[in-house]
Amino acid sequence: MPSYHPVTIAVLTDIHYGAAGSLAQRRSDIADTLLLRAVQRMNRLIHPDVVVLLGDLVDDGAATGTHERLAQLREVLDKLKSPYIAIPGNHDGDVEAFYRVFDRPAPFVDLCGIRFLPFVDREEPGYNASRDSNAMERFRQARADYDGPVVALQHVCLAPPGVADIPYNYTNAEAIVADMAATGVVLSISGHHHAGAMPVRNATTTFVNAPGLCESPFPFLVITLDGDRVHVERQELAMPAHLGLRDTHVHTQLAYCSDNMDVETAIALAKDFGLAGLGFTEHSGQLYFDTKRYWNGHAAREGMAGALPEHNRMEAYLALKQRYEGHGVSFGLEVDADLNGGVLLYPTDRRHFGWIAGAIHKLPSLAAPGVTVEILEREFLTALEGLVRHDIAILVHPFRVFRGTGFEPPARLFHPVAALLQRHAVAVEINFHHNQPPLPFIQMALEMGLKFAFGSDAHNLYEIGEFADHLRLLSDAGFSGALPEVMVDMVG
Repeated sequence: MPSYHPVTIAVLTDIHYGAAGSLAQRRSDIADTLLLRAVQRMNRLIHPDVVVLLGDLVDDGAATGTHERLAQLREVLDKLKSPYIAIPGNHDGDVEAFYRVFDRPAPFVDLCGIRFLPFVDREEPGYNASRDSNAMERFRQARADYDGPVVALQHVCLAPPGVADIPYNYTNAEAIVADMAATGVVLSISGHHHAGAMPVRNATTTFVNAPGLCESPFPFLVITLDGDRVHVERQELAMPAHLGLRDTHVHTQLAYCSDNMDVETAIALAKDFGLAGLGFTEHSGQLYFDTKRYWNGHAAREGMAGALPEHNRMEAYLALKQRYEGHGVSFGLEVDADLNGGVLLYPTDRRHFGWIAGAIHKLPSLAAPGVTVEILEREFLTALEGLVRHDIAILVHPFRVFRGTGFEPPARLFHPVAALLQRHAVAVEINFHHNQPPLPFIQMALEMGLKFAFGSDAHNLYEIGEFADHLRLLSDAGFSGALPEVMVDMVG
């Protein structure tokens, strides 16, 4: 076979979006959140060339609201930065109704030098399937004018009989496999069996059965196809529970910038996503100022002297704290630095919180004409010195204030910042929310023995405890030890 560029194929299957059902392990009730989490991870970390969706997008295609659920899933999938192919499964109901929402793929779909053959086959008893002769003829048709890699896509498990560890198969699998071999199909990808199975290979074809996204730890596959060489990697949306990870930066429904946050739902999702603890850190400025005065910079310019009693929502936040704190959940604050070296926090409110985090969102000269990076450096250090005097436990998203200014975070600022944090025993947050932590700063913090906190900065429920980037960054920084050695612990 000629040489081809490696192509990355992400595989999502068995999403089963719907109401909570009788099968407790099938998380139909959070399927939209799981799909959004998967899409965002692909866009940020995986960058697949193609995404394939192999059916059972909804849990009951005959249920009321199926069209609306499919439309919601399509809205999420349209956020992908790569093309995708969607086929229905046995739970998706009427095929024509499915393709009134999703684009119906052509018999052959040529993407990235690969010819994909999407099949929608007949159901058979026992959750099996069969493929008719007309569909099987497409293997030969696909080869008529094409000598590159051919990939078959179907919902129901397909593999040579008696070889793969799967409970379902095609009733005419032997004939299908023979036709694949005769026409040089290099890869076959299926879903349907939620546990998935190890890939198997005969002389010509690798058969992959992808696991279902709907069951913990919410897996999907990333396949690299390089000519006839196939590499399969399993990704999981939940974090490995044995790592004991804690998300110390989660927002609540009180945040002006919340998409869909809800404390009770967030706590439940933290368990689903394998977290050992959760720390809510609402913006202090958003609790003291109304929306207009917070976003137009009045809060930062005037400090607490500009706060009005009628806008104070701290009692509402303390009520959430009283109701939900404990059993791995704690409440702190994301305390905004003002532009005068102070913070947006009443001292009388500080006593309610065992820990707080500090944030620098604005600098006095940030929007000034002719501002230089040297001016911003001095203002950043002044703001940080004000924060550490207030006994913050964590500096959240260090240097993010430089993003969007046209300036990269200046490397000469890294050591004085790290030294200041070290002197005051302040942890460094690793945070990717509209942010890219500078790797050299993380390496320096490791060398100087600073502690770290993982923060999702969740404003949307899908973001809670999404730490794939965080773990990779620490690895890229050279850390290979036990995480508790470098992580701060303040979530009870």
